[in-house]
Amino acid sequence: MEEEKKKKSNVLINTVIVIFLVIVCVFIYAKYVGTSGVRVKEYRISSENIPSNFSGVKIVYFSDFLYAGNDGLEMIKASVEKINLLKPDIVLFGGGLISKGYKLSADEVDNISEELNKIDANLGKYSVSGVYDDSEVTKIYTNSNFILLENKEENIYINENTPICLVGVSSYVKGAYNLETSFEFKSSNPTCYTILFTHEGDIIDKVKDNINKPDVIFAGNSLGGEIRVPFYGGLFRNEGSMSYYEDIYQIDGINVYISSGFGTLETGMRLNNRPSFNFFRLKSLYKN
Repeated sequence: MEEEKKKKSNVLINTVIVIFLVIVCVFIYAKYVGTSGVRVKEYRISSENIPSNFSGVKIVYFSDFLYAGNDGLEMIKASVEKINLLKPDIVLFGGGLISKGYKLSADEVDNISEELNKIDANLGKYSVSGVYDDSEVTKIYTNSNFILLENKEENIYINENTPICLVGVSSYVKGAYNLETSFEFKSSNPTCYTILFTHEGDIIDKVKDNINKPDVIFAGNSLGGEIRVPFYGGLFRNEGSMSYYEDIYQIDGINVYISSGFGTLETGMRLNNRPSFNFFRLKSLYKN
């Protein structure tokens, strides 16, 4: 009897030790491995509304470095290198460069500007501000040759043929967005294939009720929920991404793509959710 009790006690102790070790290993992985490296999430966007001269055009959307010193510059360097390997035609930065409350030094502004300036895009580099981005971040955008497109539209041409329309919309959480101003161009160019890019995905609820709508939306801010559980999804939802935090949606005929970004907010960890950016290839289904 005593021998049997001892065996049961040993099994219980061993089980507790194993569970503890598994928890420690998961924590270490999520803290130090899950937050490293850069993945590319690749998508093809096909539409009859895409002008034929834009078929094959490559677009990168990236967001949410949430820089807070430490090894943040190394993540930016790794991301810039991977973006350039893809040879994108258009690069869109969806904001979220710095973490909440973080103040950049003059050296950090210069160092980050130098890295982002290395990004090559023959049809243009554009940005919008994230909820924590300040005037120093705006300076970085300018220094690194990004066009800050806040509640504005820009026509992008290839060989002076039919353009596509790029719309940048300001932060939803800050209340800085203005869809009326953003879509003023529709009165003179209602059929232009339109890409809207912004920081927070929850602005989709405003966009889908707007008179004028884009063909596709790119957003970030969600961080993919940081810790992702199989068959459940992300555990943490950020303000501005409470409704739209998964990779892909189709809302009222609008294709929506959400970037999981690079940084962390709640936990300092990522699990089943490595740092990433989105890469798109346009495919024209236009028929004469």
